[in-house]
Amino acid sequence: MPRKSNIPIRKRAVVGVILRHNTFLTIRRSQQVVAPGKVCFPGGSIEPGESEPDALVREIREELGVEAMAGTRLFETVTHWGTSVAWWHARVEENVQFVLQAAEVAEARWLTPQTLLRDPDLLSSNRDFLVAWRQATFAIPGIAVPHDWDETSG
Repeated sequence: MPRKSNIPIRKRAVVGVILRHNTFLTIRRSQQVVAPGKVCFPGGSIEPGESEPDALVREIREELGVEAMAGTRLFETVTHWGTSVAWWHARVEENVQFVLQAAEVAEARWLTPQTLLRDPDLLSSNRDFLVAWRQATFAIPGIAVPHDWDETSG
């Protein structure tokens, strides 16, 4: 998927798109990290020499205390500050119990796309991801864009 931005890349990051019963796994960021209190999908920086799937698995383990399996790469965005973000479909076990890393994550919740888009604390890059999905820029395995998703949802 070609990058569509002229912003110089300063950093690379990966985000996990994890589904359960037509809801997305989201986190609320702790007060000790960048963008404190914001709602987003789990993920973080890619370390030098690390692949996107390896970074995804590591970040989910660090933030949520569970093992994830990387699926397929869905999308790529570039933030206004020069972070290239790779969006990956991922899986965790159905009944897994999260052990949140309190320094990074205040809470984890399963939310519908409509609820996410109405959340004033949703990170703008996550909103952009959901809007691109709604516009059929890409597909997410296992979930269709909701039929009742109208313009008031986001």
